[in-house]
Amino acid sequence: MDHFDKTRITFHRGNAFTPEGVNKKPFATFVINDLVERELIEGLCALMREHVNKAHADFCNIKLSTEDWDT
Repeated sequence: MDHFDKTRITFHRGNAFTPEGVNKKPFATFVINDLVERELIEGLCALMREHVNKAHADFCNIKLSTEDWDT
């Protein structure tokens, strides 16, 4: 799949391998209700992950939800 449609990304802090785990409440949410290239979403996720890892010395976990239409 080269494109995503109706994309929602939530960004969470935390480490899945610690007792505290990943924070269920996202610190940021990105929603786009249009067709978007997969490369753009991957770039955005990489940018957010790098920022959180460097600026906050924390892990950035990403939850991605999309709709795929078979027409």
